[in-house]
This record gives sequence, structure tokens and C-alpha cells, in this order.
Amino acid sequence: MSVALASRTALVRRSSRIVAPYHRLEYRPWFPWLRAGLMVLMAATVIFATLLTSMAGTRLLKVAVLPIGAILLTVMWMLPDADRHRAETKVPAGFVPVLLTFLAGMVVWPSYIAIVLPGLPWLTPPRMILAVMLALMLVHYSQHRNSRGTLIEVLGYDRVALTLFGMYEALNFMVLPLAPGIGDTISYLFLQQVMALSTVLMAAVMMTNPDLMGRIYRTILLGMIFTMLVGLLENYMQSPPWANYIPSFMQIDEAFLTSFLSPQSRIGDNRYRIRTTFPVVLYYTQYLCLVLPMLLHAIWRTKGRQVLAGVALVPLILHTVWYCNARTAVLALLIPLFSFGALALVKQLRDNRQRDMLKPGVAMAVVLLLVGMLGGLLATSHRAQMYTFGGSQHNASDETRDQQWANAWRQLRKNPIGIGAGNSVNAVGVPKPGKDNLIVDSLYINVLVDVGYLGFACFFGLFVWVGIRGFQVFLRAGTVLEEQAGAAAIGLISYVIACYVISNTDVNYLAFLFSGMVIATKRLQDQRLAAEAAAVRVPSTDLAPRRA
Repeated sequence: MSVALASRTALVRRSSRIVAPYHRLEYRPWFPWLRAGLMVLMAATVIFATLLTSMAGTRLLKVAVLPIGAILLTVMWMLPDADRHRAETKVPAGFVPVLLTFLAGMVVWPSYIAIVLPGLPWLTPPRMILAVMLALMLVHYSQHRNSRGTLIEVLGYDRVALTLFGMYEALNFMVLPLAPGIGDTISYLFLQQVMALSTVLMAAVMMTNPDLMGRIYRTILLGMIFTMLVGLLENYMQSPPWANYIPSFMQIDEAFLTSFLSPQSRIGDNRYRIRTTFPVVLYYTQYLCLVLPMLLHAIWRTKGRQVLAGVALVPLILHTVWYCNARTAVLALLIPLFSFGALALVKQLRDNRQRDMLKPGVAMAVVLLLVGMLGGLLATSHRAQMYTFGGSQHNASDETRDQQWANAWRQLRKNPIGIGAGNSVNAVGVPKPGKDNLIVDSLYINVLVDVGYLGFACFFGLFVWVGIRGFQVFLRAGTVLEEQAGAAAIGLISYVIACYVISNTDVNYLAFLFSGMVIATKRLQDQRLAAEAAAVRVPSTDLAPRRA
């Protein structure tokens, strides 16, 4: 017994001499063999998938890519940390240009001009850039512990938002056994998650730097202005400018292409509706709901010579909203106008509690006057009612949506917890007028049927909660970045409202990016206010009495 205890004591003493970092997994004697084995397994899987695809076509890539991806992620996770002795987080040199290029490309490049291969998503330049983004993130986050810590610290700063997102993600996987086709559901869910979350995950390491966050906002604004200029040219030509110049190898299915390039006019209304680089005009108006508040804030903040540029953008905005000929485009303009007015008024009241209340009182009177004028216009003008709430030309879409809701309620009575991501269209969709394919015209219906009541509350509750946080940041704003968080919050609320009449997930990447940036700005604001409070509490040493 004594010999055993002595041997154990010797082993403990010997192990205690090893520096702590060398207790890591990578220093185990069997670790190189495990890593080599995984690489061989991945190579064999790639060879097998290549042979399978060459014999059976690219449609089987969905099946083959899952094990390859799992092994690749495991190998990446096993890479050694490269910054274990560095205290600060350093933004990789390639992250900023690649992210900004992706954000610009998503709105500059029409998504329906793509190379189409069976079994694969449409190959467009933005999606190719997305592949580069994913490769950069996999390598960087696998090897840089500080960046992983920054990502968790920034995006996990708001526990409520993190909980809502985590519950929504968990529900997506919990309902998989109830999906009609588990393989297709997993494939759809994976693609949606990659598209929606890549931007915010890549931008997380930049969200501790206000200058980099400002560059992200400016890139998004420039992209929006570009789409408005394209809309001006499109309205003049009465068709997308590139309609007759699409290369043959980048022309998608003829029926889809004809639909995307058509005037997309309503029944009983033959006016051409601009959609710029987006395939459907309602997808563009959903994008406007998210980003237009940012542009209005930028115009409001213009000074000096920039005022002329801001004034020039006003008719461009009005042209875009009017010629989209959609109720959601009008809401994209009205919601931020009155939201900014209300927030600015409340901010003035907070900042002038102990001061003269004449200026806030005048501002309140002006806001109430504008609200009264809008109410009077809507009450007396049939045209204003039609463009805001809808008219006879909207009856067909309203009736179709009512039928979809009736189908959704029946499905939810049978299964209130969901049938898996991407399955709602086949479950509750109705035939598109004049065509055989099924459609759903509300993202509310998609989310409700896919992940049930709880998943719906978590998904949209996340954006509403972050929007409320953004309003709080705006009311305490001391910098332009903090005001921009308020504009992003208004965009999130507008997005949630627009989703009632639009079924589209193509702009989810912006919704999640805005959510992350609002949370990051809230974190920076709390740090700033805490530092200011500490500076007030600590007396200056220059004012302290000196000894004789």
C-alpha cells in the first residue's frame, strides 16, 4: 500500500512540473494519430462522394456533403490555437474587405443571374464570396481563442436575446423527427442558417471597434442608394436594365426568369413596379423596411455641404416608394418617419428635464400636428387609404393570404409544435394564380407551421426585443454610432411588420446582422456610461489639497 501511495505521489509531483498549456489535447501522444486518421477518413469520403456524384449526378451532393462537413469541422476544431499568449483580439486582415464585398454584392448583383447545377443552390458571385467567408471563419475561429471569446462576449451580452435565439435553434432540431423528409429538411435548415448567420458571426470580432461598425453601416447605405438609382433607370426603361444582356450560361429556368423580368403588375393595375436587383418587388420592399431607417438617419445627420446630397436623396426615396406600388413600401417610409419623431421627442424630454421645456414643447406640437395631418389625409383621401391599407387591386392577394391562414390554423390544430423548416409551403400553400406551384405569402405562416407557436414567439420575439434595446440605446445616445443603433432597431421593427405580408428569408442576414450590431452598441454604450460615472465619482488629483 505504501509503495502504491509513493508511486502515485511521484506521478503527481512529476505532472505538476508540466506547464498548464501543455495539458491540452494536442500534446497527448495519441493526438497526431487521431488527426491523421480523421484526415484520411475525410479524403476517403471525398473520393467516395466524387464517384457517387459522377455516376448518379449532382443531386446526391446533399447527401455526401454532410459527412464531409462533419469531418472537416472536427479537423478544424482540432487545430492548435495561434494566439494563446496574446491578450487582445486582432481583426484578421481579410475579414473586413470580404465582409464588405459580400454585403455590397448581395444587393448589387441580381440573385436570379446565376449558374444553375442540379442539386446545388444557384451559384452567384455573392454566394462564391460567402464560401470564402466560411473558409476564413472556420480557419480563424478554430485557431484563435481570443476571437472565440470576443464572439461569445459580444453576441452573448444580452442574455434574453441569446436565450430566444438558442430556443429557436433548439426547436428547429427538436421537430426534425416530425418532418415529412428529414434529409431535405436538414439540407434546407443548414443552407438557411449559413446564409442568415454568416455575416453576424464574421462581423462579431469587428463589433468592439466603432470605426469598423461605421464602415459596415456605410457599405449597407451605399448599396441601398445604388438600388434606388437602378430603380430610376428601370422605371425609365420599364424593365430591368440587364434583361436583354444575361449570358446564356447564367440564365435560370425560363419560367422563373420570365416571372422575375415581367412588370409584376397587380390585377386591375397595369403600372410597372420597380424591383431593382431583387427578383420580386415585395422582396425589395422588405429590404427597404430594414435599411430605409438607416438612410433617413444619415440624411438627418448631414452637415455642411453634405446637406445638398441629403436633399437630393429625398426625391430619390419618394420615387422608389411610389413606383414600387406596394403597401409595404409606404410603411417602410412612414414607420421610420414617425418613429424617429417620437424617439427624438422623448430624447429631448429626457435631456431637458431640468432645463427650459419650450423647445421640447414646440417639437411635441409639431409631431402632433404631423400625426393629425396624416390622420386627416387617411380619413378623407381614398387614394391615400388605397396606398396605405389597400384597395380593390389588393383584393386578390388578400383573399389568397386569408386562404393560406385558414390552412395554417388547420395545420396548427393538428400539430402545434411544427413540422420542420421549409415544409410549410407544401403543407398549407395555395396554388399561385395561373400556375401550379404552391405559395405562402406570409413569413408568419412559414415560421408558425415550421416550428410552432413557441418557435414563432422566439424568432420574431428576438427581433422585437433587440428593437426595444435599440430604442433604449438611442434615448441615451452620445455618439453617432449609438444613434445608428436606434435606426437599426426601427428597421427590425419594420421588418417584423412587413413579414406579415411577405414570405421571404433572403434578407434575414441583414436582420441578424442588425441585431448583433444593436447588442454590440448597447455593450459599448454601457461601458462608456460606466466610465463616465466612474470619472465623476473619482475626484481629480489636481484639485486635492496639497501638504505644506
